[in-house]
Amino acid sequence: MSKPFHLKILASDKTFFDGDAVSLNVPAYDGAYQILASHEPVVMAVREGVIRFRYFNEEGKEVLKTGINGLGLVNITRDVVTVLVDTIEAPEDIDRARAEEALQRAMEQLRQDQSIQEYHLSQAAMARAMLRLSESGKAYEGLENKY
Repeated sequence: MSKPFHLKILASDKTFFDGDAVSLNVPAYDGAYQILASHEPVVMAVREGVIRFRYFNEEGKEVLKTGINGLGLVNITRDVVTVLVDTIEAPEDIDRARAEEALQRAMEQLRQDQSIQEYHLSQAAMARAMLRLSESGKAYEGLENKY
């Protein structure tokens, strides 16, 4: 059995998780990181992506939980890990119709003449929508290579 650590995942509007976990995977700008108990203290930026963590439920079974997150940071101290992100949602809470509409809007914006900044914002919006759809069970293979 893995050694647990205290994990808090906080968004700007809610507490997503506050309890003991045995592992945490976070998307960072230089790759994904797995955090276990007694990890070296560090603060790092978190990019948009999928946070996955394992914890034991009341029955003692190991559970994997996933959250689609926005930008933020993770603070690792001795056996306490705090993740602060602007948004996070469970895949089962995603409104797929809304995510599909956001994807279509982003794709349409990419077809328009835009400044470089607007282009990058449109690309980010499309990536977020595709991530939300893929994690909610509706993958859009091939679209990421279209633009």
